[in-house]
Amino acid sequence: MLVFLSSLAAIFIILPVLLYALVFFIVKQWTKSHLKAKSSAINVTTFILIFSVHYLILAIWSKSFLWMIILFILLTAIVFTYIYWKIKEEVNYGKVFQGFWRLNFLLFSAVYIGLLLYGAASRAIEAVMFD
Repeated sequence: MLVFLSSLAAIFIILPVLLYALVFFIVKQWTKSHLKAKSSAINVTTFILIFSVHYLILAIWSKSFLWMIILFILLTAIVFTYIYWKIKEEVNYGKVFQGFWRLNFLLFSAVYIGLLLYGAASRAIEAVMFD
């Protein structure tokens, strides 16, 4: 059972879009709400995207930059909270966290796609140049 769960986690870390689709489909069938399904899928997938970016960086450069990723997330939270406070003049922590988490979904999705393309291109060039 542990092997199955670790294999499933590895699949979702490699392809987080599958997790998004799976969570979306399950929640949509359960709640019949497109908005709740999308929200749940984004919330779950964001967490996995962070690890996906970390493991892509490990695969490309053989170095762990997890501390930089965590620092980036914390700085994003600080900047997002500051901007929210400047606009609304008070901080609603629930809305701030929800907006911050969705912003992280967008940022880490873009970084994931960029790293995926960069990694594939660099490996292809490396295979052609040194083959």
